Amino acid sequence: MAQAPSASLIERYHQAEDYFFVSISQFYRRFGRDLSAYCTGVEASSLNLLMLRDSAGDYAEPLAEGVAFLQRTGMPFCVVVPESQVVRVSPLLQERQLLVADKTTCMFLDLQSHAAVPTPLADVRCTDQRLEDWGLPVESAFESAGGGIEQYLARHRAALQAGRALRHFTLYVEQRPVSALTLSLGPGVARLDDIGTVQGCQGRGYATTLIQAALSSAQGQGAQLCVLEASLEGLSIYRKIGFTALFDYRTFCQA
Repeated sequence: MAQAPSASLIERYHQAEDYFFVSISQFYRRFGRDLSAYCTGVEASSLNLLMLRDSAGDYAEPLAEGVAFLQRTGMPFCVVVPESQVVRVSPLLQERQLLVADKTTCMFLDLQSHAAVPTPLADVRCTDQRLEDWGLPVESAFESAGGGIEQYLARHRAALQAGRALRHFTLYVEQRPVSALTLSLGPGVARLDDIGTVQGCQGRGYATTLIQAALSSAQGQGAQLCVLEASLEGLSIYRKIGFTALFDYRTFCQA
């Protein structure tokens, strides 16, 4: 039987998660230790979030405050809840016209035991100074529209200007950017986000190659652990690389 993940490992996951979302947010707010709101100002519900940690405490009032806070911003938003808390929070969120939607899996990789995979033939570049190249695969993969990618690029530029430890990696094929991701580096813990490949180029191993290059970079920066949040579609890729599931999230969106 697999052992349950340690509390310290889950805590480190949340630290990396918080570092990334604080970095790209216009503003954020804490509603106690276990509940945080992040607002990027991007017109996408997945980028304005109220995130709840697993807790046995009574968080009905903080949760109501957090939802009201994001509603006042006028932005689309979602509430992200550990799977173990869905039964408890569903009635509270349904009262506010929020319905359960996607399931994601939070994963980790021990970089101290991970064998780096060389990618000598891959044209992988850090594109912090060319975010427009990084944005092309992200926009295509996530089907951004209505200026959303420009808003998101602006948040990443602001994070870099503020000195946040975000690195943007792009894989090129014949000088064309086809895959991209963001690597954030908190104390000892790296995190991968924005993993996307241009539609029409998916299924060719580009994302896997790019992830391996980013993991090598994280190891070189002294990271001991790497975490990410996986959609159902990405689970098999990350498992093949060596990532292990920690816990599941459920997202609640406005009806």
